[in-house]
Amino acid sequence: MTFPAHLISFLVGFLSLGSETLWVRTYAYANQSTPQALAVVLALYLFGIAKGAGIGGEQCRTARRLPDVAILAILAASGVLVLSPLVASILPRSNLVYLPLIFLPAMLFSICFPICHHLGTQAGTGRTGRSLSRVYAANIAGSVCGPLIVNFGLLEIATTQTAFVALGLCGIALAAVMALAAGTPARLTRAAQAGAALGVAALSTSALAGNRMAANMAVAPEPSRYIVETRQGILQSHSDPEKGDTIYGGNVYDGRTNVDPRINSNGINRIVMLAALAPRPKRVLVIGLSIGSWQHLIGGFPGVEKMDVIEINPGYLTLAGHYEVQRKAIEDPRVRMIIGDGRKFLRQNPDLVYDLIVMNTTWHWRMYASLLLSREFLTVVEKHMTPDAFVTFNTTDSPDALKTATTVFPHAYLYDNFIVAGQRDWRPMLASPAAVSALQAIRPAGKDLFGPADDDVIADYLDGRRVRDLATIAARHNRPLEIITDRNLLTEYRHNSR
Repeated sequence: MTFPAHLISFLVGFLSLGSETLWVRTYAYANQSTPQALAVVLALYLFGIAKGAGIGGEQCRTARRLPDVAILAILAASGVLVLSPLVASILPRSNLVYLPLIFLPAMLFSICFPICHHLGTQAGTGRTGRSLSRVYAANIAGSVCGPLIVNFGLLEIATTQTAFVALGLCGIALAAVMALAAGTPARLTRAAQAGAALGVAALSTSALAGNRMAANMAVAPEPSRYIVETRQGILQSHSDPEKGDTIYGGNVYDGRTNVDPRINSNGINRIVMLAALAPRPKRVLVIGLSIGSWQHLIGGFPGVEKMDVIEINPGYLTLAGHYEVQRKAIEDPRVRMIIGDGRKFLRQNPDLVYDLIVMNTTWHWRMYASLLLSREFLTVVEKHMTPDAFVTFNTTDSPDALKTATTVFPHAYLYDNFIVAGQRDWRPMLASPAAVSALQAIRPAGKDLFGPADDDVIADYLDGRRVRDLATIAARHNRPLEIITDRNLLTEYRHNSR
């Protein structure tokens, strides 16, 4: 039988780059979504491709049965993919565990590439260049289709650990078909059959065991309570009956379920105090739902008529559904949930303006954080604010975030680690007698947030000593503060203190 070089080249590219996509996702999750994760996986894959191509080229010069070499390489690479979730769910979270699992499939799949060229090139016929380019084009096509199908197809219906096993099973099936079609020795056929059985068993185990890989990679000290995985990322809640369950998105702390101002384990004072600055806001925009605790509190502000909530990961809605308070906040008839990107939504709706904009901004050192903290994005946000409106977002203690906000808004100051910015100086408003009344009037879900005995809590929330300006923050750093832009990746790389 003629070796199907074009088809094998396509499928090897598909499996190799598809598994790389899964490892970018997995390695980034294990390392708390830092931007360096992509570079590490890409470097290992390129090194693996180079190493595998070298081995494959040597086999083309010395091996007698090149199809057997290709079958063994595909079987070995697929076996690594099948076993990767099991290894990652048992061994401690460590890059020393993940790096070999990333490197090996890249190297093993790449052994097949020179073999496909060698067997698929019609040397001596005058068509060498055409044959070579077709094999190469097939590999490129597979390399393009792999990430697309994995990201936009497989991960829509499967968890990451199941996707690993599914790709591995596809590779094992490919090797089995190649072995049977090429009439290889019985030992290779038996190996392919055994590998297929292993893949089926691992797939069944992966489907029945829950998301053990994500749970084992979690950095939170508390046990996992709920795990929700979507194409956009992996979300977890961890049990804490005293302070409220903690929520992690991409393996990074993202809030708590607590809505009790007396506990205040999740800094909800930063949201509650906004009632003193934006009395009776009719239209509110929330960018970033998280678990929905902030939305619950804002819904209790007097005067709120409409609330647009933009969340890029629909998994948060599923996670919030496990908690009664947060679920009811999402079901509030005043709320319009938009699943998508905040910047895209604002640009597509230039006529929408809001009295209050609250952004649940993630940690400044995470990948893509600059897109939420940048001068360009704040300029877009400013165009959607009424003259008396304020925007607030978490700096996660990045001084450059405050510096950037001051270039867009005439009044931008810190309240704890939150920026509150707008056209007016809001600092005197905290000391106004009306501020106390505004907080006392908050009634989320129709229940008073504060009681008669909470005067000290309200006073603490309105304490002006929580407020700092740019000069105060700049004096605490031994470098000039810089402006974050869409392109300079300032917080992710240059000043990514954690």
